[in-house]
Amino acid sequence: MNRRIAFLLVAGAMLAGCVSTRTAQVADAKAAEWRGKSVVLTQRPATDFIATTAGKAAFALVGVVAMLEAGKKIVQENNIEDPAPRLARDLLAFAQTQFGVTPAATSPVQAGSTTVDPAKLVQGAAGADLVFDIQGMGGQFRYLPMHWNLYVVDSGYKFRILEVAGAKVVAEGFCIRQGDSKKAIPKDELLANQAARLKEILDTQRQECFEELKQKVFGIRP
Repeated sequence: MNRRIAFLLVAGAMLAGCVSTRTAQVADAKAAEWRGKSVVLTQRPATDFIATTAGKAAFALVGVVAMLEAGKKIVQENNIEDPAPRLARDLLAFAQTQFGVTPAATSPVQAGSTTVDPAKLVQGAAGADLVFDIQGMGGQFRYLPMHWNLYVVDSGYKFRILEVAGAKVVAEGFCIRQGDSKKAIPKDELLANQAARLKEILDTQRQECFEELKQKVFGIRP
């Protein structure tokens, strides 16, 4: 199976709540050592957006390809930005204020969409103490099984903190946002005005994940 398609299927399963996710909050003592430490972000390709419609979903892997292409077209035609880089910047800015870390004077770590090996990630982090790795886990809109003309939006992110020395993951967390079926809307409404409603929903989910990941990974209570 094409590696890209396989990744999309895993991401889709995660968004559907079928994949368990691990959370490891940074220890207070460890976070206390971060003051003055430098942080570099990872830079990954934008995660593909999947446009899941009833017609395409009926054709298994062929349908996945069609949904991928439809999602790509929607993103391009409506200039939909990848939310992951902004989420990464927000988390770094928060860590600067909360823990006293500083942005590393080095370029972002270039990582593939499926690269998860800590040893490979820290190879591009020379000069930094920590790596903040934000990975988009997929975005999609999908029809409701009993109401094929109504759609909801899902998105998800994975956040890991790695120590460059030793290539060790010291904290990690996931955030999955699934659309509320009670707030489902027609696809035409979702994509009207340069997909304004879709953009709004994705941005809201990003902000919610920022708050959730602060709690799960940094241990910050609301």
